[in-house]
Amino acid sequence: MPFLAAASHSSGDAGALILLGLIGLACYVVHSLIWPFRACRKCQGLGRFHSSSGGSWHYCRKCGGRGAEVRLGRRLWTWWTRTKDRGSR
Repeated sequence: MPFLAAASHSSGDAGALILLGLIGLACYVVHSLIWPFRACRKCQGLGRFHSSSGGSWHYCRKCGGRGAEVRLGRRLWTWWTRTKDRGSR
């Protein structure tokens, strides 16, 4: 019977956890809208790689030398708004 007592109280904890997750998601969406770009993961935002001697360099292939890439949240937001716009035409 102690399992039943523990299970009955966990529903409030689950609701609080879901609410916390939704608040975190809302904060991430706002963050993605304000700052849509992040530093490239491959070149750490530099946009290029230096040779071991340090004399020559080449552009990062992932970001094309820009040093930034669009965040996943911003890509999802753009997809959602374009899908919504296409449906209302």
